[in-house]
Amino acid sequence: MSFQQLPWASQYAAAGVVFFCIVVPLVAWVSKPEKVPDLPGPKGWPIVGSLFSRGSDPAETYRQWCKIYGPVFRVRLGNKYVVVINTADAGDELLASAAYASTFQSRPVSHTFGELLKHATRKTITIGSSPYDDQLKGKRRLAIASVSPAAIKSYQDIMDESTQSFVRDLNDARKLGCPINPWPIFFRNSQALAISTYLGAPIKETAHVFDDIPYPMKRLAQIRNIHGRLRDYLPFLRLLPEANMFSEAVAVAKYRNARLKRLLDRCLEQFADGTARPCGAVTMMSSQKTELTDEDLTSVSNSMVSSGCESHLPNTLLWSLGMLATNRDMQEKCYQAVLRRETMGDNVDLEKDHDDYLMAFVKEGGRYFATFRLSLARETIGKDCIWQGHYIPEGTMVWANTYAMNRDDSRFALPEKFMPERYMSGPEAERSMPHYGFGVGRRMCPATVLVHKETYAIFKTILTHFSIDLYDGESKFDAIKSCSNGWDFNHGPKPFRITLNVRDQRKLDSFLETEF
Repeated sequence: MSFQQLPWASQYAAAGVVFFCIVVPLVAWVSKPEKVPDLPGPKGWPIVGSLFSRGSDPAETYRQWCKIYGPVFRVRLGNKYVVVINTADAGDELLASAAYASTFQSRPVSHTFGELLKHATRKTITIGSSPYDDQLKGKRRLAIASVSPAAIKSYQDIMDESTQSFVRDLNDARKLGCPINPWPIFFRNSQALAISTYLGAPIKETAHVFDDIPYPMKRLAQIRNIHGRLRDYLPFLRLLPEANMFSEAVAVAKYRNARLKRLLDRCLEQFADGTARPCGAVTMMSSQKTELTDEDLTSVSNSMVSSGCESHLPNTLLWSLGMLATNRDMQEKCYQAVLRRETMGDNVDLEKDHDDYLMAFVKEGGRYFATFRLSLARETIGKDCIWQGHYIPEGTMVWANTYAMNRDDSRFALPEKFMPERYMSGPEAERSMPHYGFGVGRRMCPATVLVHKETYAIFKTILTHFSIDLYDGESKFDAIKSCSNGWDFNHGPKPFRITLNVRDQRKLDSFLETEF
């Protein structure tokens, strides 16, 4: 009997068998990773590996797998193997030591991110996303110069203007007599602070520079998400049409670049005629002996404002705000630190003043909540690596699980407890790097001190004028149970609302009338 003579049902069954016997092995062969690190790890499924086995919060899943497979393990995700680093000691050794750091200092460019660069512009790529090359070294030098202690001090007027804007928006919301949703206030003002700090524009302008953005800024973050999209790991999916989210991300990238370029061009004109306000771009131009290219300045400026535009700073602030609102004793200790600072003045270095409870609270917020649970992906470069007898080939993608590192009990006492006091005495108070929220090693964010001081200034000003209470929502701000979405590019808390009580109306009115 020929194939055509078979009943229709049998023909479909036979075609299915042929499809399964030919196409599935072909897909499995195409999806097989080329480079295989010699490390333990979960076995995973054929073709997909462990893509669908990572739970609701991959960073927490990797932390649990660490207990089974060790501090550094491999995990197959489709056609790639990823090496995941989960402990502080392993992170320090592989990413920051002289023996290994140079091998782990590049970045991979995923299929999706590469397509984004093709459709938008190379200026979309930030310092944090750039593969390692000589041009990157120059950009990092510019970035580091812009966040030196002297440079940060020159940005004080911008910080004062920003904190006033935070307080004004909170006060306006309070006067409506309804519970306050802090999300739009903190996102808008964090964005304004980041842009003004590096491009010098007034806060009143930068707070509204993205008001007519065609799609949410989050679209760009979703494309850059370290977890990737399925087509990054399963190449056969690239035959399918792109989702609308991708075209929206391209539109957002072009829009963001154009708006920031306009502000940068104006800053350059003001720098040329001597009227520029102290800001990151001015610091970079003043510190460079050679002429900077337009691409260098644009890339660095985009890099340094991305924290405020893509949610890292506002999410850290919102996590910490929720913690203050649910812990009145902690809030009172922070307020007493504010009063102490008023009597001491600003002569004491905040990073070295171990008696300042509010700064300890700021650092603990960065450790405990770690909005970037997995720091941006790295890629081994230059040579194959042998670590403790394990082979890691050149070109391997590497993820640092900073969430797990920040909960490493060999580095942090009682890591599951939110405890600002750890930064006031003992070994944790003496370390130059308080936590891994900004990464580790040669590719860590250089703006640690700046972000700490910005966060400190915001809470210092808010607590000076208001006491904060939680209206509803989570009663405890657990980094896992209270996380809005464990798959986000960076992590924020579930929605909550607050109420505010003015401490001294006359003092508040005077502050809001001050011109900076």
